[in-house]
Amino acid sequence: MKKLMMALAVPALLAGCSDKKTPKTGDSEGLAGLFWQQSANVISVRTFDDQPIKNAQILIGDALNSPFSGNFLTTDANGQVEIPAGWNTGMAVTVQAPGFIRSTYMNQEPGALTFKLRPSVTTTQYEVKGVTSGLPVQDKDGYVDFGLVMPAFSKMALLSFDINNVISPQSDRIEAMGQDIDVPANISLPRQSEKYALFTITLDKPNYRIYYGNTGVNRVFAARGRFPFKSTVDALRGGAEFYELINSFTINGGAVRDIDVKSGSTRLDMPTRELNFNAKQDVMAPAFRSDEMFIAVGVANQSGYLIPTDVKKIENGKKLGLNTLPGSEPMVLGVLKKTSEMKSGGDRMSATLLPFAAGVAPKMLPLIPDPSLQSGEILMPKFNTIDGVSPIATYSVLSKEEEVVQGSAKVKVLNPQWEVYAQNWLERMKLPQWPNDSVPAGKKRWEVNFVGSQTATTAPVGPQMIESATHVTHSSVSF
Repeated sequence: MKKLMMALAVPALLAGCSDKKTPKTGDSEGLAGLFWQQSANVISVRTFDDQPIKNAQILIGDALNSPFSGNFLTTDANGQVEIPAGWNTGMAVTVQAPGFIRSTYMNQEPGALTFKLRPSVTTTQYEVKGVTSGLPVQDKDGYVDFGLVMPAFSKMALLSFDINNVISPQSDRIEAMGQDIDVPANISLPRQSEKYALFTITLDKPNYRIYYGNTGVNRVFAARGRFPFKSTVDALRGGAEFYELINSFTINGGAVRDIDVKSGSTRLDMPTRELNFNAKQDVMAPAFRSDEMFIAVGVANQSGYLIPTDVKKIENGKKLGLNTLPGSEPMVLGVLKKTSEMKSGGDRMSATLLPFAAGVAPKMLPLIPDPSLQSGEILMPKFNTIDGVSPIATYSVLSKEEEVVQGSAKVKVLNPQWEVYAQNWLERMKLPQWPNDSVPAGKKRWEVNFVGSQTATTAPVGPQMIESATHVTHSSVSF
């Protein structure tokens, strides 16, 4: 049953990970405004809601006083500091402030720049819980109706993926046929009964719960879906993996809400009938290796955030229709993975996000080996791009595994510590030496993302590069 419930989360899994910040309304806000020129001789450091960050520290170059003296700066009460005279060529710029993720921008030319920092994820977890309504439950109709509640996603989902944002690591226990069944906490199952062989099985878990690592305004998406009960249970009992049953699951609609998370627990009841995914678009699978699999996700844009409208596993060179949202520009997210890593939970993937092109298979960047660590450097996997896709950026994230409390249980999460942005695709990378820094204890992970574009040949260094991205291939190394 756990595998069955994991299958409910596949559409969101392939749509990515959430941005936990104030919802944006267009390209002029949020990620697109993270980095721009200001007055001639000042560096500014600000929050996402455009407030100055005082006492932020800035390192220009490789290490303290290298390659020039006076390269370690601190912002004033206005979040600003004058550019040092010794900065006269392209260098790495690293910015850090308490409560924010350290960020490095490679090969920055001297000039007036503004950096906006992402807040760090806290070890305190903020709960959002409630019920879903509007599911078309009919007892003994052969289908299980479910609500799947998750943070809404942005295009940054192509670059950072956390399965815990999609299928909750926490479970709520229900009883069926005298047995305890653990159901992921972010799934809502209104009371319903279905026949299986000679038995009537009742499922009853109306409440969902999800967690955020920060306070503030967040956008939530609730999907309305269903799957055939008997055939799905038979397949799982026969040893099938959840990803092999993707095409049996449908998403028919849903709803979005914004919620201001302020306290330890906030209630949010979610409707599921405000959006109906009742238009169809065909998508064709590309050619891929026999040990790989291709999954296509219909995607709709809701005020700058992406929500999944359907998901299908498509065989090599075949075509299938996806549910889409009428009145919204239909897009398709194509995901290529190793079949074996779907089962093991590996994060290696290649993805593309583009408007639907009828009868045209999406081009996919190849799956890449993991990076490696050698003598203080990160050695990147080498590979070639594909026709029509320009290599525009490399985005890397160092995260630390931490234990947090969600409900009554302890959960391990990856907490980003340092993110690095660079133009083009790097072959190797060495981090600047932050003054008086120490390596965090415990398990860590370096994730690398090679970003490509069918619509641009270059992109500015920084989070706004995602606006030009159409392709990404991702791998990681844990140590």
